[in-house]
Amino acid sequence: MKMMKRWLSCALALVMLLGLVGCGGGTDEGAASDSGSESTGDEIVINYPTFQVGTNTAAPVVAELVNRFNEEYAGQYRIEIEEVPGDANYAERIQVQISSGQLPPVVYGGGYALLDLALEADLVVDLTDVVNADPEWAAMYDNDAWQAANCRDGKIYASSSEGQLIGYFYNKELFDQVGIQPATTWEEFFDNCDKLLAAGITPLAMDTADGAWVSMLLMGAMVATSGDEGLEFMNTKYPTDYNIEPVVNAVAEMQKWYQNYTTLDAVGGAYENAANNFFSGNVAMICNGPWMIGDFSDTSKTPEGFDQNVGVATYPGGFVYDAPIEGMFVTKQDDPALEEAAIAMVKFFTSPEAQTLALEMQGMVPAAASVEITDTATTNFPLLGEFLNMASECTVRSNTFTGNMVPGLQDLFSAELPNLANGTYTPEQFCQILTDFATENAVA
Repeated sequence: MKMMKRWLSCALALVMLLGLVGCGGGTDEGAASDSGSESTGDEIVINYPTFQVGTNTAAPVVAELVNRFNEEYAGQYRIEIEEVPGDANYAERIQVQISSGQLPPVVYGGGYALLDLALEADLVVDLTDVVNADPEWAAMYDNDAWQAANCRDGKIYASSSEGQLIGYFYNKELFDQVGIQPATTWEEFFDNCDKLLAAGITPLAMDTADGAWVSMLLMGAMVATSGDEGLEFMNTKYPTDYNIEPVVNAVAEMQKWYQNYTTLDAVGGAYENAANNFFSGNVAMICNGPWMIGDFSDTSKTPEGFDQNVGVATYPGGFVYDAPIEGMFVTKQDDPALEEAAIAMVKFFTSPEAQTLALEMQGMVPAAASVEITDTATTNFPLLGEFLNMASECTVRSNTFTGNMVPGLQDLFSAELPNLANGTYTPEQFCQILTDFATENAVA
């Protein structure tokens, strides 16, 4: 309960802060202003808050889609980007706006359970009829994983554009120095870590802040490959019991990684810290998806030729993460024309053409099975083709560990990880904290 009160206090503080800068107000006029969208003559302007800006790997794709949309709908609709640096900041902002009942016309759900929070507040437009009226759009919902990400109670509420096929990357030069190859078993994986450490090489890039994305991926892979109970847990939406053997054992391993196998800045560090440590050769391995591949040849982030020194692998036990990311959804607005504009934007941003663009520009695996992996994509990103071949042989698959958490638990998970890392909590105590929060905030 103490953790719940702490999270609610933070949310309340954010509500008050946003109220001071113009995000509060109870009138319809205030709601229209808060959305940041307005009609300029006959042109409807869609304000779109997003964290996919700046150095975010998806930023070039989003910018290109905005430009193309604005050209196609010139004089009718126009998207204006509102930059919200950091995905955690973005998620917190949308959560606060959900609590106030005032959302921008289009929200990117990502891995933050924002769709279910907004549905609970009755703020989401039902897209079932408009999707079913478009055969190409409707065909993408034939996939069970796509439906799980975007449909609730037989109705369509969101549309995905990004798959979530995830393994890990490794520094081939550092692996060669100690004579190791990517492991096929967890025993071999940690034996590799010990060999790297003995040679003065830090094995793992890790983090704790902003959802602890990198660290969570490795831990979740251990849970998923621990047996039937672990795999069932990883494929359960909104589990409430984290004090089960596969999770406790994986958390115990993660505690050791923080204490022995990673950099000093991992505790308290965000994804950017972990990525920079890999880019600079400070660590041998980092867990992440194919969308990171483009960064390896970006000389503003990595040394010249770094991309030639990166290998890719799936996890021990024949495991790969495989789940579409929760998509974009349209929120209820006072102006029906604004809702229509928002629907057009979601359709445009999640179309097969948009997914192909992200594939070829970023190396992002499409969410829709009907979108083919093009020769252009594998030419631009040879590592992507290599990874997809590996992933096709993986027989164990699941969603991510935090992808199924009840709303708000990812923040608590991230905030309490430093206490696990420094030994303040035992693995059992950490898992009980997660269990208590999930139980108190269970989603029906």
